Amino acid sequence: MFTPPVQKMVNFAYIKNKTLFFVFNHPVGKQEFDNNIQSIKSALNYHMPDECVDCEDKLFDDIKAFVTHTPKKTIHVQTKEIKQTYKERASGNVHVDIKNEKLNSLVRSIQEIIKAKNDTD
Repeated sequence: MFTPPVQKMVNFAYIKNKTLFFVFNHPVGKQEFDNNIQSIKSALNYHMPDECVDCEDKLFDDIKAFVTHTPKKTIHVQTKEIKQTYKERASGNVHVDIKNEKLNSLVRSIQEIIKAKNDTD
């Protein structure tokens, strides 16, 4: 019934005294609504909800719209950043058999770091 940009401007709708009210959060949405009011009325009368098919009276006689100027309430949730630390599970007791001297020294330095961390815990 409404284009996607206009759908985003609809806050809510309600029925009061057999009048269907659309509440918009921007004047452009109401203006677009007013331009298409006749097609909206005919579409709503043609596609009556299943619950109202057997009703003798119409659910609503008129359709109106207005713009609300109250800002939307936004909920700000404060999140705590928790730094997770994990206990080192490696023991560093691994036999290093690497022929490349540069790679061998790198692996041994990592092995020493792991053993040093295990000794402090």
